[in-house]
Amino acid sequence: MRANYFFLLSLLMVAFVSCSNGSDDELEMPERSYTKLIERNSDNTFEAELITKAESYYPPRENVVAATKWSGMEVPETDYWYYNHFDGVLIPYCITTEAIDYYTTLIDDFNANKEDVFFITAEFTYSANVTFHDAYTSPDKNSMGETLDPQSFESVYVVTLDLYWMDYCGPLCAMWIEKQRIAVFNESGDLLEIFMDGTISVPVS
Repeated sequence: MRANYFFLLSLLMVAFVSCSNGSDDELEMPERSYTKLIERNSDNTFEAELITKAESYYPPRENVVAATKWSGMEVPETDYWYYNHFDGVLIPYCITTEAIDYYTTLIDDFNANKEDVFFITAEFTYSANVTFHDAYTSPDKNSMGETLDPQSFESVYVVTLDLYWMDYCGPLCAMWIEKQRIAVFNESGDLLEIFMDGTISVPVS
């Protein structure tokens, strides 16, 4: 019986090693890649200025401070746009010029030091688009998907900012950020309202 026990144990060990070797062959890590795409789409100087205004607006600082309740992060006196972080990457409360510059610089730094970067892949995309609406109804949900009473506007320009960030350092190490800001301006270019600033759900692994 004892001999049979050691024989079976030996077979199990061989099978385990074989399976492990096969798994190693199949689990090939992706090539290091850090990409970015930034698009600001406007038809004229006026629309380009609206995009700049949309990126330059800051919400009340106390709103951002309240959003850091769980992270405990310190909110700067100016240029505040983030409220949390994961794996060393800041998570946006709103989309501003500083937020765009932050993710752009991250990608540039990753590409400049590929061998030393914690993440295997990372991607940053940002787009800004302007549309004119004879009549516009604001979103009926906030940044966390909670129901809102929509607002109605007439003869307005709507600037939509969309930001996406993804980083990956292994099967159990990744993050995806999708953030939007909607800015509504009158025909004179005055800011009327901002929508979709706030905390967001951020999938991580």
